[in-house]
Amino acid sequence: MKRLLAFFVACLALSSVHGQAQSFTYKWQRVAMDTTYESKQPNLVDSILVRYQPGIESLMEIIAYSEVEMDKHKPESSLSNLAADIILDAAKAYTEPDDLVWSLTNFGGIRSSLPKGAVRIYDVFSIFPFENSIVIVTVSGADVRKQLERFASRNNYEALGGIEMEVHDGKITRCLVGGQPLDDNKEYKLATIDFLLGGGDKVFIGSRAIPNSLVETGIVLRDAVVNYLKRETAEGRKLTDRKDGRIVVHKN
Repeated sequence: MKRLLAFFVACLALSSVHGQAQSFTYKWQRVAMDTTYESKQPNLVDSILVRYQPGIESLMEIIAYSEVEMDKHKPESSLSNLAADIILDAAKAYTEPDDLVWSLTNFGGIRSSLPKGAVRIYDVFSIFPFENSIVIVTVSGADVRKQLERFASRNNYEALGGIEMEVHDGKITRCLVGGQPLDDNKEYKLATIDFLLGGGDKVFIGSRAIPNSLVETGIVLRDAVVNYLKRETAEGRKLTDRKDGRIVVHKN
């Protein structure tokens, strides 16, 4: 079958060139299509697989199990909530227990769904393919409100963690941050990704950060996800549906 396929591919290539009226030269020789042919010719696909096998094997490591398939959709979904919660979890090492912390990441950075059943490192790379690092900035309560109101008025939300919010006809009627009512006069720690600090996906959250409050963790979001999933598995927990009503939108 391999030999037949190679033959037909060669024929198609030659006929394609001829059909385009291009000039060319070629050589030919007789090749015995028997057992001696395959023994002398290395299989190109096999050689490629052997070359990259070490890297492929590490990506195939199973690091978690999910009871559901997780996809993304607005205003909240299992996968977007998981991403925001993992960022929130990573920020614990860089914040104080009494800090009011919330997290934000963009739906555009979540590129595929998380499968039901075995979850491999390969799946994490597919979902989070970008080299986005987790950063933390301090933002005033008034600016937190402005950002959330912007999402609500446009009915276009990003992935949020540490937030409980109700919206009626584009206006926020209830908002908790870190389990407490949002207070314009307080300061809040925002854990997000460096891409959004500079206005990625038109979020522009960095321009509202309190000067000199930036903390660069150096943690790539993808690595934070892998470490989180490994820890959950080691502690005997499977992934479950993460939708929890953190963003409730009412329309008349």
